[in-house]
Amino acid sequence: MRRCFRVGVAVAALVGLATAVGQDRAPTNPSKGKEARVALIVGNSAYKDAPLGNPANDAADLANSLEKKGFTVLVRENVGERGLKEAVDTFAKHLQKGGIGLFFFAGHGIQLKDQNFLVPVDIGFDSEADISFKSVSAEYVLSRMAEAGNRVNVVILDACRNNPFQQARRSSKGLGVMSVGRAEKGTFIAYATSPGSTALDGQGRNGLYTKHLLQALDSSDSDIDKVFGLVRTGVVRDTDGAQVPWTSSSVIGSFYFDVAEDLAALQRPVQSFAARPEAAIEQGPSSYDPVQERAHWERIKDSKSAADYNGYLEKFSGSPRAAYARWMAQKYGGVVPVFVPSARLVAPSPPVPAQVVQASPAPAVSSAGTFPSSGTLIRDCPLCPELVVVPGGEYVMGSGKEEKLREPDEEPAHRVRVAGPIAVGKYEVTRGQYAAFARETAREQKGGCNSNRGRFHKDPKATWQNPGFEQKDDEPVVCVSWDDAQAYLAWLSKKTAKAYRLLNEAEWEYVARAGTKGRYHWAETDEATVCRYASVADASIKGFSLGMPMFPCSDGFTHTAPVGRFPANSFGVHDMLGNAWEWVEDCWNEGYAGAPEEAQARLTGLCTVRVFRGGAWNSKPATVRAAYRDRESKDERHDNIGFRVARSLP
Repeated sequence: MRRCFRVGVAVAALVGLATAVGQDRAPTNPSKGKEARVALIVGNSAYKDAPLGNPANDAADLANSLEKKGFTVLVRENVGERGLKEAVDTFAKHLQKGGIGLFFFAGHGIQLKDQNFLVPVDIGFDSEADISFKSVSAEYVLSRMAEAGNRVNVVILDACRNNPFQQARRSSKGLGVMSVGRAEKGTFIAYATSPGSTALDGQGRNGLYTKHLLQALDSSDSDIDKVFGLVRTGVVRDTDGAQVPWTSSSVIGSFYFDVAEDLAALQRPVQSFAARPEAAIEQGPSSYDPVQERAHWERIKDSKSAADYNGYLEKFSGSPRAAYARWMAQKYGGVVPVFVPSARLVAPSPPVPAQVVQASPAPAVSSAGTFPSSGTLIRDCPLCPELVVVPGGEYVMGSGKEEKLREPDEEPAHRVRVAGPIAVGKYEVTRGQYAAFARETAREQKGGCNSNRGRFHKDPKATWQNPGFEQKDDEPVVCVSWDDAQAYLAWLSKKTAKAYRLLNEAEWEYVARAGTKGRYHWAETDEATVCRYASVADASIKGFSLGMPMFPCSDGFTHTAPVGRFPANSFGVHDMLGNAWEWVEDCWNEGYAGAPEEAQARLTGLCTVRVFRGGAWNSKPATVRAAYRDRESKDERHDNIGFRVARSLP
């Protein structure tokens, strides 16, 4: 069976409404005169040296499906270099400001020098120059779409992982993650499988991922998040958890593939709460002048008044900045407007005491982006980790000159926006929770575990069940690699039909800081007080770590402590510092040069090595800091490294 790395990428939401324009297929135009919807669909199967079975079928079937949804489709099958480049140029000319653009490519793709190249059928590779010169860069396509100023841009790439062209020896396997620049803010990225993994091809007419995409588009609800949720569930089920489609999103608001649904959502009356929950204020039209919105935002963006942000929300509730404005209003003590899709008013739930949502029915999300209240607790199944809803926001990541303990890889300090809300593990994954996964999957652990107790060494017999010290089921699981964590997440995603993942590094530091700016999330800065808040290297472990720098206090635990034993931060999350280091999604990069402004996993760099954060039960003062970073090979295990789960909402 052919194995492919199928990347389904992108949905960039920027401003406006929904419909059609283009050529080659008979245009279906149910909302003529409204927002243009244009799609370029390319399926390349007839490669001379490495033919593919499904792409041409995938392109034809997806084109038919999108026409029914209100897109005008330009479709190309088995195109060469000239035809592919001409098709992209024609597509770019048809894109109209304020419209919808969609690009789909199925065929061979090659990553070279951090760019993804889409391969025409007539190409032969004699050198790297041929690849970059004769192919079309996926990043180029995305940039052409972004410059059109569309409200929504959708890019779906379905390209083989394995490189069949042996001459291109320096090209990387699979496609890399396309970085999103300023022009593509609001991008929703959907991968057919988790980053760095392979995806299975289909055995029938369509590829596995495209088969489920077609089925999802045929469902009664074409909301973009629900469509990709159905795709994820179907692929996970069909592969028994071996392939887990992956998403990363900063999209705020709604988008429906079906033009009628999208138009209805955008025209739906929106209501908000004023000072009293029972007093409804009629919301203005969902469309707005982006120039006025930006000018208003520039006036109030540095304000510390909740009234300023609520005033902004009354006028621009559907803007990409609305979620952040709501968070700022809440931060400064104001009553935050909650926008609902109909006249039925729903009072916002207070964050304390938190409500626990068992079996986690998907939160109702309106066209203006209503989510569960910050602090709401969610548990998707009896064995699942408990999640707490954390709001989005903005913060300064890394260390500045004021931090005397800073290291070079913590610089430069830079401002990052975190799209939210996010559901974050209230605690680190426990030994008992991991045991349920190991039992159900019969997962074996080979290779031993590195011991960090006293003299560093690797114990070939040590496992998560026996890390070299006694643990109870309510303590964080350790002796698990980054790969082990990914396997657990795949199992959990299959069990719940939710897209579980690790936090990316920017999200992790944001949650760890919880609105603070210093080393710790608590107010006291004296090292002697740290033991009140975290399990760290202290007087409790002197017996086997002689000479190690320690905190001048005792937390009462020689090794790991039960999760939640120490106070939570202001987001309601426990043990972000101390107890066990936590794997995050990112590849290792030395410092933050070129880091994105939006919180997203950095999946370029040294990807055989992954980042972990937060310190552990044996961590010294220099490393128990919100900004401190460390790394390890993704297949290595240590008796002080575990992980925490997260998932995007809805």
